[in-house]
Amino acid sequence: MAPRLFGHPIFNRLPGYLYALILVAIVTAVLGGVLLVYTIEHVTILYLIPVLVAALYWGIGPALAAAISGIAASAFFFYPPIFDLRVQNPSQIIDLVLFIIVAVVTGQLALTTRQARSRAQAESLRNALIGSVSHELQTPLAAIVGSASILTGSEAVAADQQLAELVRVIRAGADRLNSDIQNLLDATRISSDGVRPHMEWVDLEDIVNGVLKRKQDALRNRQVSLSIADDLPLAYVDPSLMQSALGQIVENAAKYSNAPGPIAIAIEAAADGMTMQIKVIDQGEGLSLGEPERIFEQFYRSARHANTVPGSGLGLWIARALIEACCGRVRAFSVGVGQGTTMRIDLPIRPAPQPEADDA
Repeated sequence: MAPRLFGHPIFNRLPGYLYALILVAIVTAVLGGVLLVYTIEHVTILYLIPVLVAALYWGIGPALAAAISGIAASAFFFYPPIFDLRVQNPSQIIDLVLFIIVAVVTGQLALTTRQARSRAQAESLRNALIGSVSHELQTPLAAIVGSASILTGSEAVAADQQLAELVRVIRAGADRLNSDIQNLLDATRISSDGVRPHMEWVDLEDIVNGVLKRKQDALRNRQVSLSIADDLPLAYVDPSLMQSALGQIVENAAKYSNAPGPIAIAIEAAADGMTMQIKVIDQGEGLSLGEPERIFEQFYRSARHANTVPGSGLGLWIARALIEACCGRVRAFSVGVGQGTTMRIDLPIRPAPQPEADDA
């Protein structure tokens, strides 16, 4: 029976409680020595030290034990009548009450700090693991994609319809896996290093055309319309980041709308004249109540599509991080499920720099 008794989870927490009580005992001994030389009226404040340390390192249980034992030690050793838990002085009673309140708040703050530190460590470990695994997968995946590309252009494969379809499936699966790995790498880079944009003046039409060229496989068999307003100014953005972000949004529109559903892309100036807007409009699955904001969360996957649509839940999170790095904003709009979705990117209009006039 002994091994089972001491294997109980409660014994895993005992060291924290013991350490908290030892800290209280140390504070009590130090106070006892100091009071032989100096007079200290408010001794309870010093018992916040073991409460704070216990909450920070061992959790709320040991912190509570430190608070209770601190109150008992104050009343028993330092407040008249000495060696009695009763406290008669009203001001000392107030001290004890205030100590309880401050100890609870301090313990909770320390516990929150401890939990945040644990989450940060777990996030750092996860990012390191994702980055390592993703890098290791890139080399064999590149070989698969390259081999599939060669086979696709082979006349022998093209002559065999069944074999050609098999190669196409392999290539499509490898491309999707490559996209997911790139998303993981981008997410790791954004989480650990942040985004460092290299801003320059660019034509948004060039960015959109680049995206359509890169995503032509995802947009195959779809009707894509492009509308660009006249006399639009240049945008001051990082063209690489903006193209990656818009690519994620366009691919997401294709993924959640059945072919040959149309996708419309429009570039226009807002009515207030302060921003330019890029809209990606699909006639697909739409969004339910609460989803327009949640779809930008890291690893979010709608329960309606988790088992039917492949994805990592990172694409739109990455897109928002890249767009915000370019001083822009992205939002989603939908009337409801099955009513399509409009993704809108807002970019501030900045005055283009004027060339310096030559000295006469």
